[in-house]
Amino acid sequence: MLWGVSGPLFLLDYLGAVAVAVAVALAARELTGHRARGATPDRVELAYLTDRSLLACQVGVAALRRAGGVTVGELATLQAEGLPPPRAPGLVRALHTALRRPQTWAAVLADPDVGRALRRSVARLARDGWLLTPGQRRRVALGTLPLFAVAAVGVTRLVESAVEGRTAGGPASVAGLLLCCLATALGGWWLTEVPETGAAARRLLRRLRREHAELDPERRPVWQGRDTDALLTAMALFGPRPLLAVDPAFAVQVGVDPERDRPRPERRPARR
Repeated sequence: MLWGVSGPLFLLDYLGAVAVAVAVALAARELTGHRARGATPDRVELAYLTDRSLLACQVGVAALRRAGGVTVGELATLQAEGLPPPRAPGLVRALHTALRRPQTWAAVLADPDVGRALRRSVARLARDGWLLTPGQRRRVALGTLPLFAVAAVGVTRLVESAVEGRTAGGPASVAGLLLCCLATALGGWWLTEVPETGAAARRLLRRLRREHAELDPERRPVWQGRDTDALLTAMALFGPRPLLAVDPAFAVQVGVDPERDRPRPERRPARR
């Protein structure tokens, strides 16, 4: 017996240690950023929490479009008309300013004022606890260290057994330990991918998606008769696909992929 422990017993202990290490990593992920302060994010900020800056800009320009403030011109250009909606978020006002002269969507996204408005929104979300700070993200990543430590113990046992010619257990135990070490290392590597959103933001998005489940594109909602608020909420929570159903030509102009973002067709039962 290597280290005074038989192969099957060591494998059981190893699995127990993996379970504890996974619990530590998940706890670090769920407890970091679990409390937010300040006002609930608006729809543009919710879009950023859902799918970052592109979706936030798409929701912002959709708000301008629905207010009659954006027209589509020649050569795939967009142009703003009139004034932005009252009490519009900063990003919406920045998009309106950028579109005072005809521009392509790519040029709008590269506009310095739009970039500054996005950075201000991100700073506000981080200050209020909806986004994780770099320090919090490092803390979550460090929570995976126990997994790598457990994997290192298992690999050390296998290496020592091979180098010293001692047995780490029967073939089944050795193969099981090798597979467990590989799975532990891969799981730890996967958990080092830290989400930008905090636990409070993820809870908020889950709750709002339940409350507005009827707007989920997978349920194929009927948009006739629905107002702008419903469209912008659906985009902020579920992605840009609702804009394809309401204004497909404009959706394509602002970067919505009609193939990738189109609802999947319903499967019909085969006729017998």
